[in-house]
Formats: sequence, C-alpha cells, structure tokens
Amino acid sequence: MSNLSYQALRFPDVSSLTPEELSEAEKNWVHFQPYLVSKGYQLRPRYRPGWVPSWKLSGANPYDCEDSIDSLPTRVLDAVRIKDDLRVVIKMIIPYDDDEEGEEERNILRYLSSEKCVDDPTNHAVRCLDSFSIPGVERGSFCIMPWLTAYHVHRFNNLEEIHELLVQLFEGLEFLHRNNIVHCDIAPSNIMMDVGRLHNGPFNPFIQNFASCRKYMAPLKLRRSNKSVRYYYIDFGYAKWFRYVQRNRMIKGTRARERAPEQVEGQLYDPFMVDVYQLGALIRRDLIPSYPSLRFLLPLTQSMTHHDPAKRVSLETANRLMNTHFIGMPSWRMRWPILSRNASWWELFELTVSGTMAEISFFLRQIVRLLFGNYIAALK
Repeated sequence: MSNLSYQALRFPDVSSLTPEELSEAEKNWVHFQPYLVSKGYQLRPRYRPGWVPSWKLSGANPYDCEDSIDSLPTRVLDAVRIKDDLRVVIKMIIPYDDDEEGEEERNILRYLSSEKCVDDPTNHAVRCLDSFSIPGVERGSFCIMPWLTAYHVHRFNNLEEIHELLVQLFEGLEFLHRNNIVHCDIAPSNIMMDVGRLHNGPFNPFIQNFASCRKYMAPLKLRRSNKSVRYYYIDFGYAKWFRYVQRNRMIKGTRARERAPEQVEGQLYDPFMVDVYQLGALIRRDLIPSYPSLRFLLPLTQSMTHHDPAKRVSLETANRLMNTHFIGMPSWRMRWPILSRNASWWELFELTVSGTMAEISFFLRQIVRLLFGNYIAALK
C-alpha cells in the first residue's frame, strides 16, 4: 500500500463534480479500505476499490441511489464492524507537527473509555471502541467510535425532553472536569445522541444531511420521552488533560468553534471557565432561538457567558440553577408539547390537540394505577 502525504490526509480536496466522481478526501478512504477490512471494519460500496456505481447497472437516476452521495469524509466516515454489523464511525487522528493536539485527543479518548470511566453513568464522552495506527502516517491513528447523530436532527417535543438533554450535558461536563479534562470546543456540532432506538430500521448515517434523500431515512419509531436517549460530547481535538492536579491550569490557544472573550491570541486563560461559556452559548444561541418556550433560561445563559470569566457562574452553580428552573414547573407544563421557531397555525392546532389527548391519557393512567395498582401488582 503506497503512502499518502500528511498534507493530503489532513487537508484533502472535498469537491467532486459528478456523482460517480470521487473527491480526493474520498479517494483517501478507498486507499485505506483493504487495511480497514483487515482490522474488521467495512466501508460502504462507494469507498471500496473497484466500485461500480449502482445506477450504471440499474439505469436508475443517480440521485435516487444511496451510493451517489458524497458524505464529505475529510477525516471521519461511517463503517460497519464486520463481526456484528455494528454501525460505527472511523476517525483519522493526525497530530499537527507543531503541537500535541492529535495525541492528546487519542489519550483522552482512551482514558475516558477505560474500565475506570466507561461504566460511570455521568460519563457522556463518546467511547473509543478500538484504535490502531494509520499505515505510513507517523503518529497517526484510526479511532473507532459508535455511530451517533446530531442532537437536534429530530425536534424536541416537550420541556421534559430538553431538561433531560441539559441534565446529561451538565453532568457530562462535570464528569470531565472532575477528571481534570476540559473540552474547549463545546458547540452544536459536537453534541450527539444515540438515535438508533428511535428508528424502525437502519439508514445511511449521512443521508440526514441531504434533503433530496430523505426517503432513505427510517421513520421515527418513538419520541425521546418514550425511550431513553443518551447524549454525548464528541471531538476532543482541542481538549486538555491536566494529569497532575498541581499543574498550572492556565493555557493559551484560540482554536474553537465558539470562542470565549478571553480566548485572545497570546493570552493565558482558565479553560474550565471557557467550557462554562461555551455550554451557556450553546443554550442561548442554539436551543432558545429554536424553542421560544425556553426563554426562562436566558438569565442563566447570561450568567454563564459573562464577558469577564471571574464574574462567570461556576459549572456546579449553573447546573443547580438549571435544574431549579425546570423542577419548579408544573408537571403538565413539562409534558405539554412545545412549538419550534416559525411554527405554523396548523402545527399549533396539532400540538394543542396532541397535548390535550396526552394529558387525558396521563390522568386516566394515574386513576387506573390508584384504583387497581395493588391488583395489577399481584398479577405480576
């Protein structure tokens, strides 16, 4: 297997003009496909050597075929673990020559996936299932992780579901901080969920990003509140691990999707408070605009995103305030359907009807439980 250059792997061209044309980024994955198979992981047909487009054989419209989709796999691509058909994601971790970014990410993922951490229910870091070297790339490695999807791909139905999201995000960040790890890149694209249990069947993980290919998506089976959904932090490329407690925890660096005000070139700052800022910014800029019912969280987000990190609320206090806001609400309001931004009058009508029916159903179940609870328990 011939070697690929560091530059070609880290900054590949992702453009392709036609469905049958592979971009440079895609060709990189085709190059490694036989090696990945030898490690127990199979890529989709498009990324296998000798791939023949399915529409060439069937005469179908290319845009109606799953293998016409370029998923823009710069350094991340879905795959299947051969031994059990588990859907996974493969990430190329390629350290920069001038810093330890890639190696730190690999070490953090291994630690958070170790026996010491993996069974902790407050650990919401994506798990590293396997890792091995990239042939011909010094210090480079492939990291295998469970396939997850963006947390906001499916709408939230009520405040109860959003509260569950925030509970997991806060406890997951507290877990990282207890283990002396800072994420430093908390943003919507780095918050994922295990959505598989909400679908009737498998589907191409990247099709959700292409509106013209929605027919390949399996329909939702259940709402989040009907089935436990787990949320995860991913992408620890900018994370820092302070292995020694006595070490100075002030750092420099401006790389992040959501930069805090103190992240100025050459200036030292506390990365733990940057995490607080970024989580508050995610709630303020992503969740609240999408769901106006969350405006009651604005004071909390303002205290988390104060321009002066010394005046910023601590993570523990922010978590307590967040829970206080939700716990103080009537239970019916937590269950009542919420409107997303720009919802139509018809959607308002549908949600009102569904909310009313759900409340009637809830109270009927409560009555049955009160009247016949002992009898039902005896039958079991």
